[in-house]
Amino acid sequence: MSPERKRFGLGTAVYAERDGKILILKRATGEASGAWYTPGGGLDPGEEPAECARRELYEETGLVPSGPLELVGLVPMTFYGAEGFVVAFACACLEGEPSLSHEHSAARWVDPLEYRDRYCSTAAIEKLRPAHPEIAALITAVRRSMDEYLAWLARRARAPG
Repeated sequence: MSPERKRFGLGTAVYAERDGKILILKRATGEASGAWYTPGGGLDPGEEPAECARRELYEETGLVPSGPLELVGLVPMTFYGAEGFVVAFACACLEGEPSLSHEHSAARWVDPLEYRDRYCSTAAIEKLRPAHPEIAALITAVRRSMDEYLAWLARRARAPG
């Protein structure tokens, strides 16, 4: 008898930037309905992570990057029952207003630190943990992704030129 193989998922998150803010979307369906997240989603077979990030951004918001996607980080995350990783990207989205897909009910541009502190705080995670441990784990992973993004922003600000 062969050991069962563990499956891993791979998805993307996009920190779409405009005027010092990032775009967040309110989930209308799925396991995290009502929560606010950055655009993103799972890779299609044969798709590269950057292609997936561009596709998901467009499908979920109708927006396209104004410049290149920049790799922010790789974050372990459990989503839809599978362990995996989210490849996080950042890009400027300087033109157009979000046009939402059926997956989302609202969109807004927010300060990244405000988003992290409001939606991904330790207090918010601990409040969810007893009744919704899977959602608490997901938000913990989103917080890790936000921390990667904020560290990336700090490195970018310190870079010469």
